[in-house]
Amino acid sequence: MKNYNKTDLEKLNLTGKVKSIKEYTQVKSNNKSPILNTEKEFNSSGFLLKETVYSYEKIYSITTFNYLNSKLDSETEKILGPSGYTTVKKYFYKESELETKTFEDDELVESSITKTDKNNNIIYTKNNNHLFGTYCEKNYEYNQKKQLTTLIENCYNQDGKNYSNTVTYTYLNGVVSKMKHTNTVANDNVGFVEHYTYDGSKNCTKTEVYVNNVLESKQTMAYQNGLLYEHRFFEKGKETKFISYAYDSLKNSSSKTVNEVGSVATITTEHTYQIAYFN
Repeated sequence: MKNYNKTDLEKLNLTGKVKSIKEYTQVKSNNKSPILNTEKEFNSSGFLLKETVYSYEKIYSITTFNYLNSKLDSETEKILGPSGYTTVKKYFYKESELETKTFEDDELVESSITKTDKNNNIIYTKNNNHLFGTYCEKNYEYNQKKQLTTLIENCYNQDGKNYSNTVTYTYLNGVVSKMKHTNTVANDNVGFVEHYTYDGSKNCTKTEVYVNNVLESKQTMAYQNGLLYEHRFFEKGKETKFISYAYDSLKNSSSKTVNEVGSVATITTEHTYQIAYFN
């Protein structure tokens, strides 16, 4: 939860002076050409300027990002077509606090508040849905090492509290080794525990999810030269998904192959990334 104001390139794990990135997808079984899904354009500081989303090879939406004094001032999303609409999200900065307001065709539909401490750690958030009269609050607690130890979430509707979630974090050698979730949904307690395993470079190599001490799901990750190249997903001991990655010379992902394992067949989808760089 530190440094939540990273550049968009950092959030997307992109390195170098990326100018734009286009994502294409192709389902291997239908022999069709790759289809353009999204296109992102960045400024020279690594922040998003424009994002275009495509549907069936036509533009579905265009989002533009505006900055003031090197801070995000607003983002405007236009959904195209006869039933399209425009959503504007505005940002308001105070000392150790960020407020956002989202308008859909000039009607306030959502708002949020994010508060940080002197170490730039998030300590409180509140998200409001004004259309449905609901909101969620989160409180974050840290230890003396500035590590997040507890996250408490409470959500409310018009009848009062209807959901709560507490997450406690355990650390080993400076990284999270366990996350314990204690949930309350409609007064039924549902909880689970996540365990994390790392290699010598502190890359996460395995995650396991237990419910009532029974292993429900697992993920395994393998790395080459510090880059993730293999990611496998398992549910109740059976593999459900397998993802492999390839990278360009600047260590940005150039392709991702997703294999969805079904009871009858495996569906393979290839995602390719066309990246342009500033000179």
